Amino acid sequence: MRRPFGSSSFVLRASSVSLAALTIFACKGDDGPGGDEYVDSGILDVDSLDTNDTNDTLTSTGTSTTGGVKLDMGGGGTAETGLPCGEGDFCECDIPPHTPCDAAANTPLIRAMGLNCDGEQQVTVSTYGSGAAMGTRNHFGNVGAFPPQEGSLYVAMGSGSVAELDGVGGCNSDLGAFDPGNLPAPLKSNKVNGDCIANPGLVGMGDCSNTIADQLAGTANDYTEIRFTTTVPLTVNSFSYDLAFFSYEYPDYYQSVFNDMYIGWLESEVWTGNISFDQQGHPISLNAGFLDYRDANAPNDPQCQGNCSAPEIHGTCMQGHAGTKWLTSTAGVKPGETITVVFAVFDMSDSILDS
Repeated sequence: MRRPFGSSSFVLRASSVSLAALTIFACKGDDGPGGDEYVDSGILDVDSLDTNDTNDTLTSTGTSTTGGVKLDMGGGGTAETGLPCGEGDFCECDIPPHTPCDAAANTPLIRAMGLNCDGEQQVTVSTYGSGAAMGTRNHFGNVGAFPPQEGSLYVAMGSGSVAELDGVGGCNSDLGAFDPGNLPAPLKSNKVNGDCIANPGLVGMGDCSNTIADQLAGTANDYTEIRFTTTVPLTVNSFSYDLAFFSYEYPDYYQSVFNDMYIGWLESEVWTGNISFDQQGHPISLNAGFLDYRDANAPNDPQCQGNCSAPEIHGTCMQGHAGTKWLTSTAGVKPGETITVVFAVFDMSDSILDS
């Protein structure tokens, strides 16, 4: 099990579902069930990942300059903690103690994410969207492919009603008045002109990952988010969380303008932008992301022209559709800074067929 400060999950429109367990303020990588761990304090290295594994670790861009953002924390460094750091870098890192606090049936969303447990650092949390689009659960599907990654529960959130998840009749809810069109602040879709790590002046100017803009083929509808703000402990320099994404748009609207999307957004002194990608480094959207589990044959999908089956999502509203396995996002943070993390999922160009 991952050593967490948090855990969470999500479900999106176009019958896309995002399930995630959030591991916050981890100093070094701890293998989860079937997990991959690797060291690279720079650019995302997708070649180091086992694409046959059930839980892959991915990160966004980082550097190991003094006081800066650090990513991909794992064994193999020179500090006592095993962190990959150079001379003069911040190498003292403590994993904050954590005891899961989500055993109760009426557990709040934030505690199902492993956050705000008694006696631990607290975060300020807010939500936006329909209450029907957020909930907690302890499994997804018939074969146990999506167990909790921390504690007893995780959060499910989406662009439709989470009450539909365990039925095979489909995920197709219009959530009503939650159609902002544009992404709400602090999310920005525009690309930055360069590298935010090499040029810190770009932070706050747009999406430092430069991955969101190309996916926005229309307006954001049935928008659902959970966000929190907190101060990074002085002995912490990274955080990670786990997620899975599913979409009911597949197969009929694969590679169309109905490109439902999930965004994990970090707002910090060293990065403003998306931090969540699939095992090939693509953003998490129907069209761009790698779909590990395809349970239908899509005319526009060359990888699924016959006999595609995914028992991992059978017994759910995503049966006959598609999704990913557990993915892990890791991002560096600056000790002592205040950060905001936003988990957002939405339908693209319409308000039906959920993710």
